[in-house]
Amino acid sequence: MSTVTRIQQTFASLKHAAFIPFFTAGDPDLGTTAALVREAAARGADLIEIGVPFSDPIADGPVIQASYYRALDKGFKVEQVFELARALRQDGLKTPLLCMVSDSLVFHRGLDAFFGAAKESGFDGMIVPDLPAGYEGDAARVAAAKGLDLVFLCAPTTPPERRALIAQRSTGFIYYISVAGITGTRMALPPDLEANVKDLRGRTRTPVCVGFGVSTPEQAAAVGTIAHGVIVGSALVKQIAELVKAGNTGEKLVKAIGAQVQALADAAHGKHA
Repeated sequence: MSTVTRIQQTFASLKHAAFIPFFTAGDPDLGTTAALVREAAARGADLIEIGVPFSDPIADGPVIQASYYRALDKGFKVEQVFELARALRQDGLKTPLLCMVSDSLVFHRGLDAFFGAAKESGFDGMIVPDLPAGYEGDAARVAAAKGLDLVFLCAPTTPPERRALIAQRSTGFIYYISVAGITGTRMALPPDLEANVKDLRGRTRTPVCVGFGVSTPEQAAAVGTIAHGVIVGSALVKQIAELVKAGNTGEKLVKAIGAQVQALADAAHGKHA
């Protein structure tokens, strides 16, 4: 009998859409990343994604790519993402953490070793954007054995038979990409979003969360009415970069991003129209 994960418990307990921010590990530095995660949890984030910097990301747009390059340029090593999660848990963080990582990094370390280190350090789920459902090999089995959820991505262009497979294989939640392409902020949500989310929800009891392009409280509020969760990455990462460029670091940066997280979380939770 499978154990209920922290991610599954969180979705089961929520009475509103989840808000899920994304932060790049090590941008602008690991200490600030830890502070941002703690602040986000305190400001209403229900789950938090942490991206592992990689030199050749598949799904990430220029904003997140640039954050990866900044972290790598400062000497980021993969082991540090595990140290980050471990420190956050030791500090008492209870919020579910997801590790977003390229399959190349998982393959290099070894599937069992990487997933084992992720679980031991305090992660609750894995998002491997370049590991499509049906081609994941032993990843689903290993994740389940470690007690990790394995979240698969689904795009607007995904055909019905693959949607059914993703709905079957994804655990924790399904990551629905609102637009075909890479991450980044968008001026408006796509017109087919509601119909596509409804289609996925009709195929599974696994929660469906929407990311890629959600950047404003207004968009978060709209997505929160049709999906189980709202994911925001590029808008936060872009704001972090702009604050650093303007000379705002440390507590000032963390509080500014915390206010942005709270506005987005409130909107996703239905507190603001």
